[in-house]
Amino acid sequence: MHSKDTVHQDRFKEENIKAEEAIANGNLSEAAAILVTIVEKNPENWRAFNNMGILSWSQNAWNDAYTMFRKSVSLRPDYTDALVNLFDAALKLRKIHEVSGIFEDSYTKNPEIEEIAILHECIRDQGDEIYHSRRAFAVGIYNPVLEEAKKELDSGNLYKAMDLFLQVNDKEGPNPEAFCGLGIISYYQERFDDAFVLFSESLKLNPTDKETFLNLLDAAKACNRLVDAQNFFTAFRNEFEELAVLNEHFFIPEKKD
Repeated sequence: MHSKDTVHQDRFKEENIKAEEAIANGNLSEAAAILVTIVEKNPENWRAFNNMGILSWSQNAWNDAYTMFRKSVSLRPDYTDALVNLFDAALKLRKIHEVSGIFEDSYTKNPEIEEIAILHECIRDQGDEIYHSRRAFAVGIYNPVLEEAKKELDSGNLYKAMDLFLQVNDKEGPNPEAFCGLGIISYYQERFDDAFVLFSESLKLNPTDKETFLNLLDAAKACNRLVDAQNFFTAFRNEFEELAVLNEHFFIPEKKD
């Protein structure tokens, strides 16, 4: 989630910064109190509404977050932080069609702003396929069946969770979270080769998921496929620099200058 306002100085800047720091530190009640005070005094404070969206997002209140980001953008249509957050929220909730006009208007008025141009291009060119993009998988499309499957998995109801994860893949197409969930179940059942394959399938769809890479590594150690895991990781690490933080886990030496 994006929260830094780099374009305009806004009212209550210090208060917003305190709220952002509170969110970052997990002090959500403190952040909420600050933000409510801001909007009571300044109902058009776009930065506060964006921060309210971030606060809601951190609590998995996806619809509330979406509403707050839309409010922020309505108050300042060129606020790129809120536009990026609104795009991700719309992706998660499969509501891109509801906001496509907002991004069209924003691009028409601000074609020079790179972030806006990129988002507009994604919506224009990808259509419904946008929900199967790597960004969508990274954000995590909200799916009530998937959420129920995760709860069943957390409760140890492996067969119920398995059935629900399979439903997600069967009805909506390959889903990285569903594959990961099935991999975790296979690991718990000591079917380590199956777990390795399922984690691999998850990562092919969402190759920047660090937690799933660590799951893959655990499965690889359990079924003597460590070299395969290292090769798999290296292929994606060369494409995605953010994966370099996992080098030590996969016993990959850091590059020397």
